[in-house]
Amino acid sequence: MLAYPASLLNIDLVILDPLPNAPAKQVLNPIAKPNPNSIPHIDGSFSDSKAISQLASQVDILTVEIEHVNVDALEETQKSQKVDVQPAPSTLRTIQDKYLQKEWLSGHSIPVAPYLVVEGGEAGVKEAGEKLGYPFMLKSRTLAYDGRGNHVVKSAEEATSSLEALGAGPNIDSSSRRTLYAEKWIPFDKEIAVMVVRGKNGEVRSYPPVETVHRDSICHLVFAPLRAEDAKVSRFLSRRWTRYSMCV
Repeated sequence: MLAYPASLLNIDLVILDPLPNAPAKQVLNPIAKPNPNSIPHIDGSFSDSKAISQLASQVDILTVEIEHVNVDALEETQKSQKVDVQPAPSTLRTIQDKYLQKEWLSGHSIPVAPYLVVEGGEAGVKEAGEKLGYPFMLKSRTLAYDGRGNHVVKSAEEATSSLEALGAGPNIDSSSRRTLYAEKWIPFDKEIAVMVVRGKNGEVRSYPPVETVHRDSICHLVFAPLRAEDAKVSRFLSRRWTRYSMCV
């Protein structure tokens, strides 16, 4: 999505992706369309510090498509190679951990569902159920997206199976065992999303709110703009999230 408009603006991009034929590399392919100023794309993992350093040495601004990256490498690259990393590594570090996201939102008086850290294996899951009630959402703090890393716990009897489903069971090596947190189950009618952007000069703008419809925990449909019955919600959310973003 970034590569296509960049190509229309004649902006050169260098793309790091594990796949040689990744979609963005195909949109901007310096081999298919030779340009003396173009730099070949890089095949490598988002966690590979050497690949990240190579990318940083070839660009003025480094940005990411997903938060599951090597933040330590980004921080080191930002210091040693003076590359402009956006979003800032400190922001990405918070985004990577969904529990830290909740802490940040709560600290800025943004309403969130009740939540708590889950520790101590099966006993911790059962304690969460006692405090939050059943059902509740058991979630991985990291590497969770598109429904991955989330599990509905319907009763205390499901404590062990829930841990196993999220890669946090007692048979998992402690070095690779996922850290978890729990969220209270919140009934809802629909999901409305707002995209907010902030320029380097501090200017904040919000895109019109949209309704997202999920299938198997993955976004399937997006209604944009919101339908007529949600017009008041649209105006309210645009003002609200723009105000929150200006405080960050």
